[in-house]
Parts: sequence; structure tokens; C-alpha cells
Amino acid sequence: MPRITLVLAAVLTLGSTAAGIAGYADLADAEHRAHYVCTDGERFSVVVHDDHVRLRSGDGVFTLRQSAEGRFQDPDTALQLDRDHGLLAREGESPKTCRRAGEAV
Repeated sequence: MPRITLVLAAVLTLGSTAAGIAGYADLADAEHRAHYVCTDGERFSVVVHDDHVRLRSGDGVFTLRQSAEGRFQDPDTALQLDRDHGLLAREGESPKTCRRAGEAV
């Protein structure tokens, strides 16, 4: 096997391992994880930490800082969580009402 192939395989293996460890650390420090479905069909998940949430949707993964109890935001996105419901608002869009779902997003 050519040396470049071995080096490339090693780099890819290390990269995927590092990404897996980072993802595990994110969940290990989390208070809880939840999945939501909005009235327009959009689905997203959140991993809640002490001072922020990680919101994962079809648009990507975003860190929203806590602004008040149950409220999180960044410059373009705001999320309000209340038990089994959420309100997701993005810059330039109408706010969406979402409900907590049981399955993975």
C-alpha cells in the first residue's frame, strides 16, 4: 500500500475520532437533550447546558447563549423552551411554535 494512502487513512481516522470525542464531551456536560417538531414541519434538537443550548437543525448546529430562564439566543436566532413546547424565532422569519417529540431528529 502506498505511503500516502497510509498517511491519509491515519489522518482521517484521527479526525473522526477527535470529532467523536468532542461530540461526546458536549453530551457529557449537558443537562438534557430534547427533540422538537414545529407546526411547519421543521425538526430540531437541543442539548441544554448550564448557560447555553446547542441547537441542531437542517440549517446546521448553533450555540445559543442563555438570556433568561428558558430563553436562549444568538444574533439571528431566539429559542424559548417551556416543558413540552418551544418557540423558535429566526431573523426575517415569523416565530414558530414547536412541540417536544420522542424520536431523534
